[in-house]
Amino acid sequence: MSAQDKLGGYASGFTHLDADEIADNVTSDYMLLDQNGIVHSREGLQAYITGLREHGDNMDITEVMVDGGKAWCKWQVGEVVGAGLISFGDEGVTQEQLFFL
Repeated sequence: MSAQDKLGGYASGFTHLDADEIADNVTSDYMLLDQNGIVHSREGLQAYITGLREHGDNMDITEVMVDGGKAWCKWQVGEVVGAGLISFGDEGVTQEQLFFL
């Protein structure tokens, strides 16, 4: 799969709040960095997605911009609105830094 395919699969996983689909598109050393300083690993995705599901059944992803191996998007789950800066390559998504209200 190409880097773009991996990014698309990652976005699809978050759209459906599907931890397995997300995990299929990240690297083994993947890190999800939330604004509270907590780092979620690939292995911690299931628990993280369970927490997101408390706010809604899916994530709306809009305003996506991609430049090389970086992507930026706006997202919303229920009343929680945020943005993410994503790093990715041919092996998958390596990191996402979250910002939210």
